[in-house]
Amino acid sequence: MAPVVATLLRGLLAGAVAGLTTGLAGLVFAEPTLDAAIALETGGGGELFSRSTQQLGLVLGLVLVGAALGLLFGLAYRLVPAGTRPWHRSLLLALGGFTALYLVPFLRYPANPPGVGDPSTLESRTSSYLLCVALGVAVVTGAYAAVRALDRRGVGGWQRQIGVTVAALLVVGTAYALLPDAAAPLGDTPAGLVWDFRLRSLGLQALLYALLGTVFGVLAERSAATRPVFAERV
Repeated sequence: MAPVVATLLRGLLAGAVAGLTTGLAGLVFAEPTLDAAIALETGGGGELFSRSTQQLGLVLGLVLVGAALGLLFGLAYRLVPAGTRPWHRSLLLALGGFTALYLVPFLRYPANPPGVGDPSTLESRTSSYLLCVALGVAVVTGAYAAVRALDRRGVGGWQRQIGVTVAALLVVGTAYALLPDAAAPLGDTPAGLVWDFRLRSLGLQALLYALLGTVFGVLAERSAATRPVFAERV
């Protein structure tokens, strides 16, 4: 099997496993908060789909999202120059993906439970969120490029780390100030419930990326052990 195809398949498998595990964890840790938010939104009325159907859809949806994310992860892994063991590279890539695709947007536009937000502003809020995702990708990619450039010039250690971190924070902070405010009215939803939902969502996303990086790293290490010729690119 071609190395590129093998890497993509590892990403697909790792993403599906991460999505399934995160979906099951969500049923345990996030469902009580989600149920409370849905009850406030519907006012105790009937729902189009039963909660069991919605829960099944949530798990299946996360499996599909995880698989798609895993494919992108595998592609990104192939593009990152080898310099460390596959395990370390996988975990660093997962951390970068989590920061770029979720953490940077979340800190500016945190997730809201059902029933929070004006439906008429959905399009503008979605556009703002996607801009923040693009910001996260640009900042993480730029930080990685800066680290490599400084390393080639012999700048290492704490000077490189502090310099890149400060520059990234300045860029993100400036962009946050320029991005439109998309604060959604809470309505009848208690603030405590909203923040509980946000923190649980953050935790589940962190779990998804951590599992993706861990499972992919284990598979990559096994491949490197069995095929040492390709160890630097698996």
